[in-house]
Amino acid sequence: MLVQNDFFDLYIVGENVVLDLKKNGYPLKSFDMITKQHPRIKITSFTALRKALTEVGDGHLIGYYVPVVEIQISANKMKVEVTLNVTFSEIEARSHELLKEVEKSLDDYGIIYGKVKLSEEDLGPGTTILAAEGREPKKGPDAQITYIKKPEKRPVIREDGSADYYEMNFVTHVETGDWLGEKIPPGEGTPGMDVYGDKLAAMHGDDFKLRYDRKSVAEVEEQGKIVLRALHGGALEFSVDDVVGVGKHLVINGDVGPETGSITFDGAVSVFGTVLAGYSVKATGDISIEANEGVTNAKEICSSEGDLYIKGGVFGGDASLIEASGDIFIKHANNCKLYARNINVGVYILGSEVVAENVFVDKNRGKIIGGRIEALYRIECGVAGNAHERSTHLLAKGIDKDMIYQEIQQMAVELKELQKTTVLLESQLSQFNNQKREQFQGEQAAAFDKLKSLLDSSRERIFELDRGIQTGLYKIKTAIPPQIEVAQQAYPGVIIQIGSKSSMLNKTTKGVFEVVDNTPNF
Repeated sequence: MLVQNDFFDLYIVGENVVLDLKKNGYPLKSFDMITKQHPRIKITSFTALRKALTEVGDGHLIGYYVPVVEIQISANKMKVEVTLNVTFSEIEARSHELLKEVEKSLDDYGIIYGKVKLSEEDLGPGTTILAAEGREPKKGPDAQITYIKKPEKRPVIREDGSADYYEMNFVTHVETGDWLGEKIPPGEGTPGMDVYGDKLAAMHGDDFKLRYDRKSVAEVEEQGKIVLRALHGGALEFSVDDVVGVGKHLVINGDVGPETGSITFDGAVSVFGTVLAGYSVKATGDISIEANEGVTNAKEICSSEGDLYIKGGVFGGDASLIEASGDIFIKHANNCKLYARNINVGVYILGSEVVAENVFVDKNRGKIIGGRIEALYRIECGVAGNAHERSTHLLAKGIDKDMIYQEIQQMAVELKELQKTTVLLESQLSQFNNQKREQFQGEQAAAFDKLKSLLDSSRERIFELDRGIQTGLYKIKTAIPPQIEVAQQAYPGVIIQIGSKSSMLNKTTKGVFEVVDNTPNF
């Protein structure tokens, strides 16, 4: 019997707490005092307690009777907490004994690892305290990957802010067996242990793949590392997605001229002389012309997939074509044609035709005199035109978003129709019941081949259209307003054109020329 009064009898049956109500009238709030005096009583439902105190009768189950030392073990077996269901006076009277009960309860539950040494100061009535804690397994170190430093193709910037296009490490040559990267494999972790003393396996660190061109680079195990070595000599290359490789590299230690003939090469070309008048250098990779005196009246220097560097500049004689799919870095351009993604010029552009996304001529001292410079986004220079008012046309076109939207819409219509066609072709092919091609003969084989060819063509076109749509949307999203900046001086006779807005300067000026809210500031 726990409590007996005029209203009810409260007693224990097994682990259950039972209330027999003799008469109504006992306040529900007053029952809190009873639970404080008997902290081992745990009420399961206040609805059940309310019913037990309002409906006269025997056998009302209102809760259960918990142990003095109540053990809670986490689901992952990594933590044990203890709650002492005692009053404050019991703590004061027998704290030492309670510590022993806690220890015994842990032993009874089989807790053998990570026990916390408790003191009497840790004990409190109804307080939950940490009694044991397992050791979490530690993940091993992740694989560590290092690659040869990717060369930066950009000029050295002097102290005055100008660009030095005279010295650039443009093509990095590697020899057979050169180190190109390495991986330290992932390490083993440290095992853990739960409170029952069971070992918890540790995870290895994460592994990562080395990214390299398998035709020109090999993996070699050296002193516990995976090392990348060049399979042959050539030019260090990094693809768009940073895959390291070694491309073919043709080195001409003299001039390109009568002794070599014009050069056409699948790879990178380094010419440590110059390209003589009437001769050409064409390559898929980067091209570097290292002669200090530059190039005079060469026919063509063209990189179809790479960048181009001409240390000494170009005297074109209105005949030289200089072209790259990537960027051009050049000291000066005199009466020639330049086509590239970005064109970087150190000293001047004179009487030349230039087309690029961006044209950068050194803003401190670089000049554009005569000719026509067309950029998609930006032209910048120090001086434009000259005191003799030589006609110099600077055009920043910008992106025609409306035209790109129309192209995207046309591609989207075609894509939708092709997707319908593809579903139909797939359905027709499925009628062959996934049989292999060699099982068909005659008209059946011809029909299968035709359907397969049409399906392959449709899928390829779908891929092209999707890529075209994504490219168009990216252009629209990343488009920047076209600008022309003349940092030092723009002379009369210079034509400034932004999109369709153009004007010839009639006085010396400088600044950033642009169109804002369809209104030019020039």
